[in-house]
Amino acid sequence: MKFSKNTLRSIKIRHIFGLQQTWSYDRYQGSGYCYGILPALKEAAGDDREQLGKLMKSNMSFFNTSAIFSPLITGVHMALLENDSDEMGQSIKTSMMGPLAGVGDTLAGVIFNPLVTLLSCQFGLGGNWFMALMLTLAIRVAWLIVQSRFFDLGYHKGVEAISSAASHSFLTQGIHFMSVFGAIILGGFIPKQLGNIQIGLEYVGKVSIDDSVERVFRVQEMFDGIMPYMVPLALLALVYFMIKKFKLSALQMLLLIFALAVICYYTNLFVLV
Repeated sequence: MKFSKNTLRSIKIRHIFGLQQTWSYDRYQGSGYCYGILPALKEAAGDDREQLGKLMKSNMSFFNTSAIFSPLITGVHMALLENDSDEMGQSIKTSMMGPLAGVGDTLAGVIFNPLVTLLSCQFGLGGNWFMALMLTLAIRVAWLIVQSRFFDLGYHKGVEAISSAASHSFLTQGIHFMSVFGAIILGGFIPKQLGNIQIGLEYVGKVSIDDSVERVFRVQEMFDGIMPYMVPLALLALVYFMIKKFKLSALQMLLLIFALAVICYYTNLFVLV
């Protein structure tokens, strides 16, 4: 089976503009991903409505990654689907979405977009609204071009990856590189975003030097002396353990975190500083 150019063009456009239009707490971008590749699923299933339903259901599973890099995953998936390897496509999708999310969100949300926005604001404050508008439009158009190129790259390299089982193939190296780079990005993201969560418990003890003096000891200071950011790391590990051990959904985990936040508010177990 070979998808037509019109089908691939339709998938590319639907994915770029439709991926983030149907968010949900349990699937995140899953429904948008299925919407994007629906033309391919219809061609793959033909007149078999039951098979189409199965393909749609399998492709509406949890999906969450950078909108900039997501067309790369879609392109690879379409190449695999052409060769009746949808299950392999699902595995590639799952393995690539996490690392690419860390890299793509950092490049777009932390580096390029804030920089261009800052420059646009400077032009706007100086009265040059035209340059501010042009810069804002330029970064949007640039990302659209990048997304389109990523889809083509994923599609063509995906075909190449199918015919080559060598461990040094482009796809294997790409996944390994993105996994390492994404782990580094996420490793710095945890203390940056959760570093203000600290243990609020404290106690009063007497310190004897010349005279007996009472001093307030904070439990958090003891943990900082052992390893900084131990608390947010432990909380993240606990969330991961709960999801893997008890198979909790994203919504169930959010409710548990909300309940923990309420308990901490009244017990002063954890505080935000």
